[in-house]
Amino acid sequence: MTRIDRILGALLSLAVTAVGVLWWTTPDSYPFGARDRVTVSLSHLIEHGVAGPMMVVAGLVGLAAVFAPRPVLRAGAVAQVLFFGVVMSDAGIMSLLGYVMAVLGPVALIGIVVMACVRGRRSGFVGLAALAAVMVAGTVTGVASPGMIWLLFGRLAASFSSYSERLAWTLADAAACAVWVMIAVRAFRGGEPPRWIRPEAVVRWGRFTTIGAALCPLPYAIYRLTWLTPWPTDTDLTGPHLDPGTRLQGVSIAVGALISAVLTLGLISRWGEVFPRWVPVYHGRPVPVRLPVVAGGLIAGACCIASPGLAINAVERGQLGFLLLWPYPLWGALLAAAVFAYWLRRRSGTALRGEAGQENSGIDDSVLLR
Repeated sequence: MTRIDRILGALLSLAVTAVGVLWWTTPDSYPFGARDRVTVSLSHLIEHGVAGPMMVVAGLVGLAAVFAPRPVLRAGAVAQVLFFGVVMSDAGIMSLLGYVMAVLGPVALIGIVVMACVRGRRSGFVGLAALAAVMVAGTVTGVASPGMIWLLFGRLAASFSSYSERLAWTLADAAACAVWVMIAVRAFRGGEPPRWIRPEAVVRWGRFTTIGAALCPLPYAIYRLTWLTPWPTDTDLTGPHLDPGTRLQGVSIAVGALISAVLTLGLISRWGEVFPRWVPVYHGRPVPVRLPVVAGGLIAGACCIASPGLAINAVERGQLGFLLLWPYPLWGALLAAAVFAYWLRRRSGTALRGEAGQENSGIDDSVLLR
């Protein structure tokens, strides 16, 4: 663990202690508890009289841990990860990422399909046909009209404006959890690597975890795509309640989920290592390892942070079936394992196909690790 890590952990712990004192002494400053607008969390069950002291203790423990010997640091870092990743976390982080994907996903998808068609790729024309089918369905249902698209952006802007302060606390908690994850990883680093992270093992379990992670968002995507039909899955939203704007919002989120599933498969695909020919400027170049690792790691971390709140909410509502529709606990674990396997494989230069341990010919390992 470097000096910078210790300073970062100390500054974070001081900030956490200050926030705890504020919540403890000023009830109106507390954003969670019974007054919380986000109930997909554990923190909405905890009031300021408990949360304030807990934050103070967490801050003091973190401050002591960063300057303690490595065994104490390891225990303290794990405790901090559990506190911020379970107790103070909520599913708002996934809502935020989901709506960002809903806005940027369709734009990116259209751009990819257009570039593939320009390059004369068969996949581009298949994608163009699929997009045309979706547009026809949207036109028939009234979803794809310019007015509905404008209505969608208006609703998203209103939601962000209404929940901006609450989402800020969600992001702050996620950032604190991420810092302690980084500190914990560095504290446990070193020693002889176990057999399961050796190249021959990574090739085997990495493929299974990646395929499993890609399947996880599909139930929700299919669930939302039914909103294009006269038989939407939400029976309580049928009739006048399921207006075209709501349909468009659901479909855009479904497209984002489908894109995330396809991108996940890139972790075990050749185009996840080398940019395809239809990608402008970068085609034929190695994909920087950090690009999919950072992006996939952020999504996996968000899923893990959202999992406790989703589980608590499903229990409170008596609807455990929602965990099949939004399998965040399974999705987060599988995606984290898939990203880790991708990183291990690219770092060692293990070939995507063929015998384990075979080197990627023609690609310098130093280039891959940029």
